[in-house]
Amino acid sequence: MTRSRSWTLPRLSEAHVSTTFGLLGSVRLTYAVCAFIATSLQAAIRNMLGLIILRMVKPRPEDALQQALQAASNVTASSRCGGSRIALNTAIHVPETGDLPWSRNQELAFPGVYYYGYVVSILISGYLADRCSSKVLFMVSLICQALAYILVPLMAHYSFEAAVVDLVVCGLLAGCGNPSLYKLFVTWAHPTERTALLSFAYSGMLVGSMIVFPVAGYLSNFGWELSFFVVGSVTLLFGIACNWLIYDTLEQHPRILDEEVAYLRQGKSPPEPQAPQVVSVPWKSLLTALPAYAFVLTHVFHCYTFLVISLLMPRFMSEAMEYDLNEVGFLSAAPYLGGMCSKVLCILGGSYLERRFGPDQSCMRRTLYGICSILTTSFLGIIILADCGNKTLVLLMFTLLMASTDMGFSGYWPTLLYFAPSFAGLLSGLANALAHLTGFLAPYLVAALVHTGSKEEWNMVLTTLIAFNTMAMLVFGLCSSTKLQPWDPRNCGTNERSSSSEKNTS
Repeated sequence: MTRSRSWTLPRLSEAHVSTTFGLLGSVRLTYAVCAFIATSLQAAIRNMLGLIILRMVKPRPEDALQQALQAASNVTASSRCGGSRIALNTAIHVPETGDLPWSRNQELAFPGVYYYGYVVSILISGYLADRCSSKVLFMVSLICQALAYILVPLMAHYSFEAAVVDLVVCGLLAGCGNPSLYKLFVTWAHPTERTALLSFAYSGMLVGSMIVFPVAGYLSNFGWELSFFVVGSVTLLFGIACNWLIYDTLEQHPRILDEEVAYLRQGKSPPEPQAPQVVSVPWKSLLTALPAYAFVLTHVFHCYTFLVISLLMPRFMSEAMEYDLNEVGFLSAAPYLGGMCSKVLCILGGSYLERRFGPDQSCMRRTLYGICSILTTSFLGIIILADCGNKTLVLLMFTLLMASTDMGFSGYWPTLLYFAPSFAGLLSGLANALAHLTGFLAPYLVAALVHTGSKEEWNMVLTTLIAFNTMAMLVFGLCSSTKLQPWDPRNCGTNERSSSSEKNTS
């Protein structure tokens, strides 16, 4: 009988024969905290752009949009959803400060150019993460990205083109660190802790997004440049500090205890320092592996929902739901609270489920992701059916939507560490590169579908979320797997240990 394989993952019933080492005070926790801070800073760098651009550009009273707003201020119109948009559009904020003479098109395009560099480098760095020092890539990404971010104000004052080039470079450097961050969890997370530690680390995306808006808004009162200097400087200092906090292998870490080394090597006989560095990629096997396609496509479809909500939530609340702009900033952060609640559940329950189901996690993760997808679709349906009078209901649905979306992420994202741990950098880089294309494509889609800002037009955008969410559920449900693939180099070690064990038994 063929048993499903996983990289040293014991069942709950086998835990009593295994070496254990507490998480508190461990180097595993140190790396998880570093990953959390890194994802928080990267989320802050990306999301701050959408807010601070309002303080960077000079008012343009000659623009047709502002002329329409000025005329609309003298008109009393209906505020019902789908009715006249004149009164509604008066809520659009026109920057009262700023010193950059950029056009409206330049202002709208600037935050999205970050992703042009990001999607290019993240694929290349995924390939490098499996061959080079993940620690070096991680540090270089943070330090150089911080320096480029600090230079954004200087480049912006010089010209729009210079600022665009600098922000593209910033995106390029940011993409270099993501696959290496993910890859290091192969070393610094025990298989029974992966979901919990990954959930904790990637909760930084939510925390960074919630914190940066009020902080950047306050700092911009003293000059919009200050926000870039502060966020960039914090990132720079943290990147330098990682030299003494993060290491590639167990042998390189100067503070790790022997007990924790034994725990992280658990299940390996004889003990190995680390899996050998990958020499060549089995491209034929990889390109014909259904779990690899399931992982990449699920991430692409799933991230569309997350990025659209992150990028366009404030505009939806202002236009479709007719919230006052003074309320939009705070209310747009509410969905992230739902995401934080789901992270807490995953952190507390992830390790138990992994021990409970052992290596046979495929069915469990498919079921979990299916439930989350159905909930997400239901919440979107309620938002579509609601009108602008149901503001509290819509806000609650968005909060629950973010919770179900984030929990679904925790269901599929760790699977790569099980079926192809040796190529975690490459495949996670490919998945992130394709997924973040929506970072600059989604605004163009909204521009094509939403012309007046009515609730009916925004419902078309929400319908696309349902379509992408359904595709993700089908792909993951039909093709995903957590079984260690035969073409992964770690599978050779598993086969050798299995054969040796059978001989000893006989």
